[in-house]
Amino acid sequence: MRKLVLTALAATAFAAPAGASIVYSNNFDAENGGNTALNYNSFDGLTVTDGTVDLVKSGDFGISCPGGAGACVDLDGSTGNSGLVSSNSYAFNAGERVALSLLFSGNQRGAPSDNFSLHFYFATPVSGTYGYRSGFFGNVDFGTFTDVPELRLSFINIPPNFAATDVTFFFDPANGGSATFALEDLDNDNVGIVIDNLALSVGAIPEPATWAMVIAGFGLAGMAVRRRRPALAIA
Repeated sequence: MRKLVLTALAATAFAAPAGASIVYSNNFDAENGGNTALNYNSFDGLTVTDGTVDLVKSGDFGISCPGGAGACVDLDGSTGNSGLVSSNSYAFNAGERVALSLLFSGNQRGAPSDNFSLHFYFATPVSGTYGYRSGFFGNVDFGTFTDVPELRLSFINIPPNFAATDVTFFFDPANGGSATFALEDLDNDNVGIVIDNLALSVGAIPEPATWAMVIAGFGLAGMAVRRRRPALAIA
């Protein structure tokens, strides 16, 4: 049994890299007055377009929200049909980085390992480069993509005791357009991945040092025992 220690700064609010603008953010603390609501679908700027999700006040059901106090979202609601949460559409220009950032943890309730995905859906096909940044998974630049309708980053075998960490999934478009983002739980057991501090930024491509500071800003301290290391998949 392997122990892995995740250390970083105390959690802070999301800050976009210099030259970028945050076009959407939600820490879920103001949703439903900060109170738990099962099968919730009244989010500010988000719509549950398939299945269900639960809004959870930190401490309820034994869940500690990744962002600390307040509320967060269990991506697998209480109907046996896990949720797909989609955003409004956001425009971007060629050369502007579009970055989706969030904190997430395992389900925290001893259920089997979870799988979930982050998506960008384009109104018209887009070309460019893409990758992700994470304090736990590291920094990866996947390279180029050409005339695609969607980008997807999947997280495989996230154990229930997986400590909160950050991830930023981004693309740098070669042409302008518009995109929606979505978060999708891929299991149907009423106990899902827990997400918090969601943000979308659009703007200049940051320097590597700036990304390091952004990731530090998402930091949480914790320790988790992992029998199976989670994996990432890209499509």
